[in-house]
Amino acid sequence: MKGNRKLYLAYYAQSVAAIKRAAASIAEINWVCDSVQPSPAGRSRFPLYRTGERVIRKNNPIRIYFGAEFCQWRLPSPKALFNALAAAKKIGSPFTLLTPWVTDAGIDKLRKLFSVLKDEAPDSEVVINDLGALVLLRDEFPGLAPSLGRVLIRQRRCPRVPAMMDNLPSEGREIYMRTGAEDPLSARLMRRYGIRRVELDYPLQGLETDLGAAKLKASLYTPYAFVTLTRHCPASFDGRTWQAFNRSGCKIKGCVKNILELRNSAHEAPLLMRGNAQFVASRAASGQGPALPDGIDRIVFMEDAP
Repeated sequence: MKGNRKLYLAYYAQSVAAIKRAAASIAEINWVCDSVQPSPAGRSRFPLYRTGERVIRKNNPIRIYFGAEFCQWRLPSPKALFNALAAAKKIGSPFTLLTPWVTDAGIDKLRKLFSVLKDEAPDSEVVINDLGALVLLRDEFPGLAPSLGRVLIRQRRCPRVPAMMDNLPSEGREIYMRTGAEDPLSARLMRRYGIRRVELDYPLQGLETDLGAAKLKASLYTPYAFVTLTRHCPASFDGRTWQAFNRSGCKIKGCVKNILELRNSAHEAPLLMRGNAQFVASRAASGQGPALPDGIDRIVFMEDAP
């Protein structure tokens, strides 16, 4: 993990520099956290990744992103969500709940979490990465504001793409740099479900997107871009079964303590794998990308691969 810590610290420094350069045009800078609780002294701190509870950074984020994007077994309990909302209210930060793709068991968990949000913070946002969860939100909790998550937004994030960009015609390059939010059918679906915001990554090949026609705003995640995920989570394998498939949940949760670094000669950027999801360092974090596209009004900083 020492190597990963050094890698993280390098990305952190690069990301802070990139955020400062973009601050003039970005309305919000937000911080992602897995678990939140108020500090005893009334002030908050935000340490590096821990296996236990985590607290809000002392310099007070503009918005709190809390929850799990990629695994239903890492969703917080209703009590943990209640504590997170209390901490956010204490410092006056708006709240966004991150949710993953889910099975029926996950839908049951989300219904309980949405109920807490409805009662304690009815003006909160919910990042949706599952169409069934989107239907649940619209039908039973219409007051909560949905945002289309990184799993559903359809971006091409494979780290092998940059190497082939020069060999593609201009139309082909454009496909790899745009997002699913610009597709007319997707825009129609988002209007139907009241989606006014999307969650984006800055892939290695760059990002060109026009959100104006769909009347959308976007959040940009840094310093890690999501690449892909699987249900066959290696961190849930106990030598006999994949616990990620159990209705009762994953008891191992090897993802909490470990990040794997995957290297391939086909691309320079290493993949970072936490549990069932893979990530790569974003160009937005390194400051190598051009100016951000119009419509991006929020930067979400992840202190660690989620």
